[in-house]
Order: sequence, then structure tokens, then C-alpha cells
Amino acid sequence: MSFRRTNGIVTDSDCSDPRKEADVIMTAAALGFAASHVVNGTPLRFDIDPRDRAKDLTGLQAVVGKIERAVVDYLKRHNLEPAGKVNAGLAPDYSKGAVIMGVYALANQSAPVSVSDPVLSAKGQALYDKIKNQELTQYTGRGAYTGFVDNRNTEGNTDPVGPRPTARFLTTDPDIVPADDPTMGGLHPRWLPRTGSASWISRLRRGTTDSYVPWGIIGGDVAGKGPDSTMPNVTRATNLADQITGEMGATDKMAFNGEPGACDIAAYTHGMIQAIYKGYSLGPSCTPYEIAVGAVTTKMASCLPCTLFMVAQGYPPTSIHLGRGESWAPLYQPYNPGSEAESNELAVIRDLNNSWRAKCAEWLALGVQILDDAHIADDHRAARDALRSYLSSNGSDKTVAATLVLDAVTVHESESVRIGRTLN
Repeated sequence: MSFRRTNGIVTDSDCSDPRKEADVIMTAAALGFAASHVVNGTPLRFDIDPRDRAKDLTGLQAVVGKIERAVVDYLKRHNLEPAGKVNAGLAPDYSKGAVIMGVYALANQSAPVSVSDPVLSAKGQALYDKIKNQELTQYTGRGAYTGFVDNRNTEGNTDPVGPRPTARFLTTDPDIVPADDPTMGGLHPRWLPRTGSASWISRLRRGTTDSYVPWGIIGGDVAGKGPDSTMPNVTRATNLADQITGEMGATDKMAFNGEPGACDIAAYTHGMIQAIYKGYSLGPSCTPYEIAVGAVTTKMASCLPCTLFMVAQGYPPTSIHLGRGESWAPLYQPYNPGSEAESNELAVIRDLNNSWRAKCAEWLALGVQILDDAHIADDHRAARDALRSYLSSNGSDKTVAATLVLDAVTVHESESVRIGRTLN
């Protein structure tokens, strides 16, 4: 099935507003996720980088307060007394080599005592030191966290895995280039704004009349601006969007898997997600981490899209932030630069993706119910109603909710800003 080429994510009219629709989708996902914790007595905390507390902590507290009120009011209306709290706090302090961890309780794993000094196997420590000291090629720009798997297996594969930094991939319109990936079959089609949509205006390259930055590319919304003289411009880009892409690839060494065109959506798979697939493939004696390797981004916390995936797998992150998860996506097939896939890896990807889709369906369905008239901003009600209608019309499709999350994060924005705009 081809891409959904519409003006909005869940609507297609001259009045469609994909920004508000993205706001509502991600707010609903956050509310459903939060409610699933609160009702079970599990506290939930959204964290901010300690370096930003002076300017942003009050704002985060206000947004988290809106989440708490909406969730608690909903649960009380349904005779479910909230047993947990939604709080705002501070992420662990950043330091070179600090880690974010997925805590796999079923394998008797626990969070490290210090995010700056994880206790690793001998082989794992050696590889961790190389990653931490940037002795290996890896992405070091904005949002630079490298996936790493410590391997304590005593039989079979006993090697740790890394570095696995964020990498860019392509989601290609299957009507243009048929997908050869069996894990892609039967999925709800992705959204791509139709030609002529207002969504493309900011992606028109400066000085051109018909050259647009492909959908999903990080920084693509500043294509109309000139290059930034304070940034490297090794590719001699004529606009800021292409300059950002050039810096990410040529300077900061992000792996670009394919060059996106007009019929593609760029997608970015974060290091922790890659590590979780690999950790599951190798077995429960393996522990996935993300290692901080750059100083551009210093939040020692997982973004909301990563968090939804991690919790769906039983690997809740040690800290969660409500910043950006721009064009986030899972893997759809094994990705092993410089090494080989495990024999079970494709099946692991399929199963983990299905688990994530199932939880997205659960969280989004609950979240849109929590988004009642008393808690949603007046100017977002139409988008809320459209989302409810879309989910109802596609009720038999168990992949639609996860697809809408992927579509929403291609409209780049901080989750705290989205939620703040959407909730009263």
C-alpha cells in the first residue's frame, strides 16, 4: 500500500493542520503511557537536563502538572483511584561516557549505581573505554548517544557489541520501490504530505523554485534560510537545512543509509533501540546501554519515542525526557555495520516491533479518551476529534497507532511544547 498523501496526518482538507494533529497524537500517547503507570501504582518521572534547570524546570513542571491533572481526573471519573504520581525531576548529570540503561527486570538487572561508572564485564569494559574515548568511528553531533551491549554470556557469542550510534535510514513508498523486507508487510501506510501542501513551504531550498528537502530530514524546516556562519559548512551548502545535514554526515559521522528523494521519508534509529534488538538476540545475560559520546546534547535520559519502545519490551529507561525525538523509527531488518547478524535477529526485530505496536495501540486508545473537553485546548479539539475518528475507522488495523506516532514525530517539535500547547 502506498504512502498516505494527504494535507494532514489524519485529515485531508484545506483546513488540515498537521502540527496540531501531531500535537494531539503525541500528547495522547504520553497520557496513555502515564495513566498506565499511575493506575498500577508505579511512579513516573519526566526529567530535564540539570544544566537547563534554571531556565526550563518551571516550564517542565507546568507541563507535567497538566499531564498529572488530566490522568488523575480521568481515572477518578472511572472509579480508579490513582495509586502513583507523575513528577518532574532532574536527569543524572552528564559526563563523558555516562550511560542511559534499559533495565530488564525479568533478567534480574538493575540500574547502575553510577551512570558515569557502569559495572561491566572485562570485554565490555574494554569496548566501553574505546567508545567513551572516541577511539572508534561514531556519530558525535546533536543527540549523540552510542548504543552498546555488554555481553556476559558464557557460551556461544560472548563479545560485547558497539558502537551503535544513531543512524539514518529510508522509508520508501512501496508503490515506487517495492519493499523487500518481510517485516514491513501488512503495516498501516506511512503519511507523506501531498505535493503542494503547506507543510512543504519551509522545506523549499533557498534560491530555488522546486527543490525541496525530503520529508523527515532533521533540520529540513530551515531550508529557506542561509547557511549559519558559526557552523562548519564542509559541503558548501547554500541553505541551513543542507548545512545541518552536511555537518551531521561529513563532520559528525552519522551513517546515512541511502539518499532520500521525493518519494522517501528519512528516519533515524537511536543507539539504545539498536542495542535492545541486539541484546534480545544475544540473550538475557546481555545489557543494553547508550553511552554519551558528544557534548552537543547532554540529557542523560531517553526521548519519549525511545521510551515507548523500551517500556513495550520490558526495558524501562533509567530516565525519560520530553525533548525531541525527530523522525524516530525502529529498525525493520538487521543492521550490523562491520559485523554479522545473529541467526534469530530478523525474528527478534519482528517480535519486538509487534510488541511496540501493541502497546502504542493501547496507550493511544486510552490517551484520546483522557483528552476530554475539560483538559484539551480549544484550538486542538478538532484535531482530537479527527484522531478519534481515524482510530475508529481503522479499528481493525493493529498497526495504525504506531504508524501515527511515527508520522507525528516527522513534524519536528519538543514533546513538552506539543503537550503544553494541547493540554489546558
